Amino acid sequence: MARGLYRGFSSFEYEQKKTFKINDLQLVKLDLLNHIFTRKGDRVMMPTFGTRIPDLTFEPLDDVTLDILRNDLLEVFRFDPRVSVLDLVITPNLDESSVSAAARLLYVELDLIDDLNLNIVFEGGT
Repeated sequence: MARGLYRGFSSFEYEQKKTFKINDLQLVKLDLLNHIFTRKGDRVMMPTFGTRIPDLTFEPLDDVTLDILRNDLLEVFRFDPRVSVLDLVITPNLDESSVSAAARLLYVELDLIDDLNLNIVFEGGT
């Protein structure tokens, strides 16, 4: 596996790691999360970048919403040439008004398979 292929900066976990530097897998995952939680239309000069996921938390947790979630996640993964989707499992938890999404991804240039897990809480959830 190549090391140091991707290099970036993040202040997200500075308190724990005492560094702003992130590499490879961490960087790609952070880029994917930033794309997923950017509202469509919020990116300057890129009106189609982003997803509808941040707005779904106010929608009913039904099949239509789950289809939008699945399609938007797949669109993000297809947009990024550094990853290839091996599997995507979306599991609604109606008792907690939330959805768990587990994506098994191949990080192409890193020759690595890893999971990206999301938990999206809907309005009224815990």
